[in-house]
Amino acid sequence: MEDEKVIVFDPVYCSGCMRCMTTCSTYNNGATSLSKSRIQVIRHEGHAISKLTEEDDLIFDVITCQQCNQPQCVYFCPTLSIKKNMETGCVTINHDTCAGCRMCMVSCPFGAISYDADRKSLMKCDQCGGDPQCVRFCPTDALKFLPKKEAHLPKRNHLARNLIQNRTRAIREIDREGNNASS
Repeated sequence: MEDEKVIVFDPVYCSGCMRCMTTCSTYNNGATSLSKSRIQVIRHEGHAISKLTEEDDLIFDVITCQQCNQPQCVYFCPTLSIKKNMETGCVTINHDTCAGCRMCMVSCPFGAISYDADRKSLMKCDQCGGDPQCVRFCPTDALKFLPKKEAHLPKRNHLARNLIQNRTRAIREIDREGNNASS
């Protein structure tokens, strides 16, 4: 269990280039198709979470398998085709025994399992056998492959940066208001 690693995404560094998606689909399917990528980049408009008067930023997020400690997909698979490797923590699908019923898709709380209609099989991240290509080819280092015990660190760092920026902004506004009142 000490070797368990997960792909961690830091939206601060993501440029939305989608190289992770093209790399994933090419590596796993032999051809580039964003719909066949096991990692999906989601784009949000910044004003959805900020004031309308603020400058809009594009915000990116990623949907990929979280390699859950107790994966629901494993419990819902009627053919027992989904297994969690207890050494690496990676959850994989045995396509030879998979019936394609899609119960794993329905049970995944992250929406990280999809269906490839051309191949008539399910797709989910299998971490490329321990060397995730999306992480390897991410040009901005927005993706990391970290031990589970360190997976929270990028999010903590991001939240700390935001907290510092918000406090600094609040202090500046208080200073401005104080200067305007004394004028």
